[in-house]
Amino acid sequence: MDTQNWYDVQEFAPDTYQVTEAGRWNMFLFVGGEKALALDGGIGVGSFRKLCESITDLPIDHVLTHTHWDHVGAIHEWDSVGVHPNGKEKLAGDYSAGCKDFVENWKGRPFPEGFDPVTFTIPPGRFGRKVKEGDAIDLGGRTLRVWDTPGHSPCSISLYEDREGVLITGDLVKPGQPLFIQVPTAVFSDYGPSLRVLERIAAENEVNWVCSGHTEPHPDPSVIGRMAAFVEEAWAGKHEPPKKVEAGKWGIVDEYEGSGVKVWTNDNARR
Repeated sequence: MDTQNWYDVQEFAPDTYQVTEAGRWNMFLFVGGEKALALDGGIGVGSFRKLCESITDLPIDHVLTHTHWDHVGAIHEWDSVGVHPNGKEKLAGDYSAGCKDFVENWKGRPFPEGFDPVTFTIPPGRFGRKVKEGDAIDLGGRTLRVWDTPGHSPCSISLYEDREGVLITGDLVKPGQPLFIQVPTAVFSDYGPSLRVLERIAAENEVNWVCSGHTEPHPDPSVIGRMAAFVEEAWAGKHEPPKKVEAGKWGIVDEYEGSGVKVWTNDNARR
């Protein structure tokens, strides 16, 4: 397996892999009977495609849960990429600010051999197909169904894989970490309804794992309902006043905390 001394690989269910870039950014690989699906692409310091191809010989499609800079690092490694229609134009976006901030502030594991932080950038990707609510991605013997789940981003989708019961939530659900409703694309009023969609998916299906872009696979889907209730209460003003906390590059944000859930937000997202 070609981890390039940069990726960690966890097969948390049969033929189902969480690939973590430098201990911080998660991608996923689902291997079916006929083809595989690579979900998200990290920041692209290493080669996610090279790693995937060291795991399976099957054809590999690439799909994004959303188009934030830390999810699109591998888009240039595929001939085309699947993305929600709201994210189509972002595939050729300027991600230089995120790359610059990463290089200047990185204090984690050493960069892999051959990586040049001076020239680091995320090349554009080519749009392949729309991936949106109601779609089903058939890998042969296992299928991923798609739901629109905006809130963190207008192009956010979530996917449920039927064979192993895996719910991929992008950055919408992050057990043990703050919910990011302070990023420029966030819309607070969309967040609660999208969490309720995920809660319904978990109620109607056998969800064994709740997975996100930044946390470990979580075995208890009941966390989604607790997050939904707390976010709805915060949006309704039932937890005022929030604390003001320093959130790194995000500056000062409003923090709501309770019921094992933490939310970061700001005035930009209150719409």
